[in-house]
Amino acid sequence: MDKQERIAFFHEDDYCQREILPLAAKSFCLRQIKEINDFSQMHRAANGLYTDIYIREKPTHVIEELRLRSERLQEALRFLPPYDLVETGYDLADYVIDEAEGTYGRGNDGHRENVFWSVNESEIVNAIWLDIRIDENTIDLQRRVLTSLGKIAPVLLADWNLNRCVDLTDLSDIEKYLSEIEEYIKVARLMWLDETKGNGTVSGDGEDNEKETSSTH
Repeated sequence: MDKQERIAFFHEDDYCQREILPLAAKSFCLRQIKEINDFSQMHRAANGLYTDIYIREKPTHVIEELRLRSERLQEALRFLPPYDLVETGYDLADYVIDEAEGTYGRGNDGHRENVFWSVNESEIVNAIWLDIRIDENTIDLQRRVLTSLGKIAPVLLADWNLNRCVDLTDLSDIEKYLSEIEEYIKVARLMWLDETKGNGTVSGDGEDNEKETSSTH
């Protein structure tokens, strides 16, 4: 029997929302986070939603500068199984799915425990991003992924969902970030419990969905 093809999907809105950039882009990352936070305060409505979307600037330094090739990432992330095909799309009415050309990935399908990257025409990596759900069950995986990426090149994680910039060459910075994630999970769960108690609809196991702190792209 032929081996079943492993296919991964990422929503186009998740593209580079948690992206890997050269460490040289740290000042850019920190400046963008400040601007996003300021913008969010200005455009936050009374109902907790936002009245406008912040469009991020292009990074001052891009991952292509590091001249990484796909083989380096395949080796560094070998603890995750590889995908044969990566697809992307959106869901306005029905899912529109297309092959993400020049894109590779490794991860646990069906569980949002994935790392993706793409290459240019010269086979140089031009984007790396994480699509790993935020919950207590993925903390160890995130630690291993971030530590492994920090070993192959001087890079940082720009988490535009949580507005965090993490130096992946600094283990203490990674641990600080993961502690912040754990605190975020606790707060999100308490908010969920308060909401469901107020509605009189507490049920299930209380797992929360990842929420963005602001709308940015």
